[in-house]
Amino acid sequence: MPGSSSRRGPRLELIRNPVPSFIDQFEVLLLDMNGTFMFGHDRFGPEEDYFATYRALGGRRLDRTGLTAVLAPTLAEVLAVYDNPAHVDDFPSLAEAFRRYGHAEDADIPILERIFAAHELGRVPPEHQTFLRQVARTHRLGVVSNLCSHPDLWLSEHPDAETFRLFTALVYSSEGRSIKPSPALFRRALSHFPGTAAIVLIGDSLERDVIPAKELGLSTVWIAPSGSAHPAADRVVERLPDLARPHQSAEE
Repeated sequence: MPGSSSRRGPRLELIRNPVPSFIDQFEVLLLDMNGTFMFGHDRFGPEEDYFATYRALGGRRLDRTGLTAVLAPTLAEVLAVYDNPAHVDDFPSLAEAFRRYGHAEDADIPILERIFAAHELGRVPPEHQTFLRQVARTHRLGVVSNLCSHPDLWLSEHPDAETFRLFTALVYSSEGRSIKPSPALFRRALSHFPGTAAIVLIGDSLERDVIPAKELGLSTVWIAPSGSAHPAADRVVERLPDLARPHQSAEE
């Protein structure tokens, strides 16, 4: 699909645990990103020093007051639009948002996008990296994620760029106008895999990951606290690496 990353995945190996895990029945693992295998993301709280980020990225045109005057209304409106169901297939790009809500000048928009990306992205913990390397030997991996920052802004220079090379397809909402739970974003991701493939969606949001994936006929894993349950979730685990454990019963 236009704007999404697709590449030949690693050669799959026929390696299975002696006692099968839940994911052994699938060919493709389609994962959400933030909150599923990336953490320390969305650092947009009042304690954040955006001006320090701006200066570290080489920004000089704006002073602290000027930067705040652009960022504060943009962040507030982006969050409001994100939570508005009317905009799931009409979500603005960051450039649009900075112009529309922050009245940013065109000359400032590239660095404003980089500031946003620096605070939106997190890191992949070592245990999650290990899990992803292991399952990439036996499954094809994909990402379908809501992200305001276009991957061109951060992907090649991210500290965990090697981990992202494990994925056959990386599909981000910032490459178009649809955000989850819109079926359009899921369909973009699914188009990278054979229509006959057994696919499971893994995510931490019931409303944006699990329920819409189930409505499209996918199997689902919900990353949620112990004791959580929902009819749309075929499996519930507290952490992504827990899926490597042997699957003994549906009640686990």
